[in-house]
Amino acid sequence: MVTVVVLVALMCDFLRGGLYALHLAPKDTHIFFCAHPLLQKLFAAAMDHYGIKNDHHIIITARDSVYFTTRIWFLFKAFGHDPDKLHLMQGSLEEWISAGGEVDTKPTGVPVFQQMEPVHETKYKVLKEPSNVCDMKHVMGALERNDRRGIDGNGNANGYGNTLILDSRGSSFASKGHMPGAIHLPYGNWVEKDNTQKWKSIKELSNIFKEAGVDPATDQDIICTCGSGVSVCHTLLALELCGRDLQDARSTLMYDGSWAEYGKETDTPKVI
Repeated sequence: MVTVVVLVALMCDFLRGGLYALHLAPKDTHIFFCAHPLLQKLFAAAMDHYGIKNDHHIIITARDSVYFTTRIWFLFKAFGHDPDKLHLMQGSLEEWISAGGEVDTKPTGVPVFQQMEPVHETKYKVLKEPSNVCDMKHVMGALERNDRRGIDGNGNANGYGNTLILDSRGSSFASKGHMPGAIHLPYGNWVEKDNTQKWKSIKELSNIFKEAGVDPATDQDIICTCGSGVSVCHTLLALELCGRDLQDARSTLMYDGSWAEYGKETDTPKVI
């Protein structure tokens, strides 16, 4: 068994370089999946550069106060890495070092995507279509069906199979508005208050869902959203930890555009 530890900062730096190479700014990462399939090749190229293979066990870690670990987890999952071989370390890199954990101190360079030769075939294989991802058109369709079938202001379904919209933003949920019927589940609720790299117990996570009126095992479809496609991954992981099967890729989706895309459109329905 080969285990690979992925430090979030290295992956983010490489992907950011790819965004610039494709003339996209970091703020445009919400179109990572939906509009630029070339970025799937970027991910595969990153795996080849770091020597990561499809059968490797992946442990994802980060520095203190970093919220990006679940986003990297979701990237691996969406592109088809075996979910049973994906793990998030409970705690930060600093804690690992303080506990006497072994570290590699050799300098690690981040490849410059702009200088890489076009890769038509990579050793690391990704799905042709990323799983558990939807675009704004899909979201709009779900909202229209919710509106026709009826949903109350708290996002409670009326028994007709409405799609639940779970929004993981913080204070901007109230200050900038949200989708009609969206249920607010702030991303900070899933982790310990004094350590963003440590997740709460499954019992505590389940209670958060219960208090919000959400059953992770519901037969209803769920669309998760946030501000820019990062903290939304906390909700997806929390759903999985509480028993939802994300392998049913069409019933649990992440809207990668999130509010960064949805909020700036003038014809999208909003609650302000």
